[in-house]
Amino acid sequence: MIAEAKTEELKSSTLVACLSKNSATRTATSVLNGMNSLLGGNKVNRLEKENAQLHREVEDLNDQIERLHTDMQKMKDNHARELNRTNEQHQQEVGNLKRIFDKAYRWFPSFKRFLNMERECLQYGFNEEQTDKLLHGQAINYSGWLHSNEYRRNALADNVTAQVIRDEKRNLFLYINETPIAQWFREQLGVSQKETQKKGIRH
Repeated sequence: MIAEAKTEELKSSTLVACLSKNSATRTATSVLNGMNSLLGGNKVNRLEKENAQLHREVEDLNDQIERLHTDMQKMKDNHARELNRTNEQHQQEVGNLKRIFDKAYRWFPSFKRFLNMERECLQYGFNEEQTDKLLHGQAINYSGWLHSNEYRRNALADNVTAQVIRDEKRNLFLYINETPIAQWFREQLGVSQKETQKKGIRH
């Protein structure tokens, strides 16, 4: 009887101990699960907030890029309109100037002759002040090089007298030392009359 009683007591103690151990294990597991769930939830919430913030920043950046593209397109369109307006204004001014010159040519036939002579004098090598005096019929003294477009060469003019002469038809001619400049170039460059005719150069 005593042995049986001890056996029952031992069984009871063992059962209680197992129950207590299982209860502690469940409690610890529950606590750990709760902690993990709590910590995990905070991490998830933080990640969700960061993700949402990132999405907002991306949307803001896309909006800024879209506004920038819109502004750039507006600037491009404005520049194109301004360029077209400037071109139209320039063409209009050129057209007005051409009409003025056309009228000047009709009203003053010698005006075009003066413009051509001005261009020739500058090409020969006279400066603007000297050319202005020549066009006013003044004789000027000149020393330096004169350029011939016909012969593509320069001739040295040593203290010569240059003057623009108008004939009876009001045509203008440049003379060097009372010699037409074309003839003066031939003499200075040693070009013969035969060579001139061969090249088809006008006198």
